[in-house]
Amino acid sequence: MFSFFKKKKKSDSFFDMLTRQARIVRKGLKLLHEYCLYKDEEIADEIIKTELEGDMARRVLIDEIDKTFITPIDREDLFKLSSNLDEVLDYAKTSVDEIRLFGITPNEEMVEVTAVLLNMTEHIILAISHMEKNPSIAEDEAIFVKGLENKVGNLTVRALATLFDSDDFNMIFKYREIYRHLNRTADVADLAMDSLLRILVKHS
Repeated sequence: MFSFFKKKKKSDSFFDMLTRQARIVRKGLKLLHEYCLYKDEEIADEIIKTELEGDMARRVLIDEIDKTFITPIDREDLFKLSSNLDEVLDYAKTSVDEIRLFGITPNEEMVEVTAVLLNMTEHIILAISHMEKNPSIAEDEAIFVKGLENKVGNLTVRALATLFDSDDFNMIFKYREIYRHLNRTADVADLAMDSLLRILVKHS
């Protein structure tokens, strides 16, 4: 796995940069979960800062791709995986933006969903960090993340069903939009693991 490139200094740096980007994503999802738990606006502000931090990490990776003659992973695959990670953080920030815009209070269902999203990011880090030297572990972690995506889908469907017990259609619309963004966060995390698994297959 990636053995041809192991003597090249850039090899480690690309895997390190992807892992660093994944850690920033985890930081953002941890803040999102804490925001839903504690309803603290200072935490929401930190999520916005973290999203910018993630953008910077992605730009550094792209700049390094542009400067490198031979990359340990196909350029397109590097770009796609990094883009997927960036989208996870973008949707987390968008969820907070809409919670604030709609003036709603995060509920128990959001706490539960964001806990699973946070767990997904923990295993995304493990998957990426094992790509180069332990591809079988990376594969197992990626598959585990994809299973958690299904759990988020089930939780959001259940949360939506609870919403429709209410006659407050304005409230239903607002919460439905938040659930949609949270579910999309899980979807793009799942896509990130699809990208990772494709890389593993190419280099097996």
